[in-house]
Amino acid sequence: MLHPAASFSRNDSSEASLITAEEWFAGGRRVPFDPQQKRIVSSSNANTVNVFQRVVYPVNASTTPSRWMTFLPGFPDGSYGFAKVDQLLEDSPNSMVRQIPRLYVEYVGQGDSDKPVNYAYSTMERADLVEAQWRANGIRKTVVVTFDFSSLVLMELLRRQMERSFSSTYIEHVLILNGGLFADGHSHPWNTTPLLQTRVGRFGSRIAQHSNWMLNTMLRPLHSKSYRSKQAQRRELREIRKTIRRHKGTSVLPVAAGFVREHQKYSDRWNLYNILTNLQSQNQSITFEIVGSNEDPFEHRQINLARQRLQPFYPQVRTDRIPGGHLSIAERTQDIVARIEALALRTSIASVSSVSPSWSNVATSPRSQPSWTAIY
Repeated sequence: MLHPAASFSRNDSSEASLITAEEWFAGGRRVPFDPQQKRIVSSSNANTVNVFQRVVYPVNASTTPSRWMTFLPGFPDGSYGFAKVDQLLEDSPNSMVRQIPRLYVEYVGQGDSDKPVNYAYSTMERADLVEAQWRANGIRKTVVVTFDFSSLVLMELLRRQMERSFSSTYIEHVLILNGGLFADGHSHPWNTTPLLQTRVGRFGSRIAQHSNWMLNTMLRPLHSKSYRSKQAQRRELREIRKTIRRHKGTSVLPVAAGFVREHQKYSDRWNLYNILTNLQSQNQSITFEIVGSNEDPFEHRQINLARQRLQPFYPQVRTDRIPGGHLSIAERTQDIVARIEALALRTSIASVSSVSPSWSNVATSPRSQPSWTAIY
């Protein structure tokens, strides 16, 4: 098992408590990943890339934890997008939440991971990395929180869990934030992800490595209109720029943005209805909490499609809309942390009792409580 760095916590929730990109990356480590062998290896070689991972482990843990929380990132800020979430989880008033270790995955091409231009970026490769980190850290059961295109990684991981007679890591519960679940539901504006993959987009990405104006223009659609005027947004945007530019990262944005076409290619394999049906037939009941933001320009159709197509799985699958833009984690941190805590507590309590508790019996922290919308 890889030895984690110490956790990072601040009790002050004011704007002055903003965790910088440097602080976030200083709390983790870069490890060599071999994409051909699909595993974390002990030393770098010609076939490996270095990937960042941040592990927060209970300081007073006397036994090996039975379950973890895994955080899978999205565009554009990678694992750094969970910095505010991690801060609140570390300061959670509930000791059960604080005792659950947390793994923050960083894909190749994001954050403090290597960002090679000539690399086979894909959802399959990202799923391989997640499984490699689970094995390296001895993770047997986990709650998974996904943001943005990590919803595709999750569906690939669930597909593999469904296909295998034995899985070394079992996904118990899932929270999906602004993710694309249906290949016909993506709504990316022409001047965002689609433009990135054109000659103009590739040129603009190179310019954005040094031009704040260019990078800010590319990032503008990610926040809601009301959040753009806040001082916190400007400070967070500065740190997001640093995160993207790390290791000359803007040049890989176009080559790593092919996930929509990939989703269309593998739409049958990543058919969530079929995956859920098969998992249920195997007595694998995984709770799905699907959350979408009102002003998300990229995946705002997905919630309605989930309500229409996944209705037979209610209450196993539940959906909700919340205020804010695409970067809902930054804009609605306390709301999202309350949802994560509810899932974590549900898992922890279920491990003690032979009867899974109802949601009404799960006591969460005194943060804002999630208000779930049933699928009708």
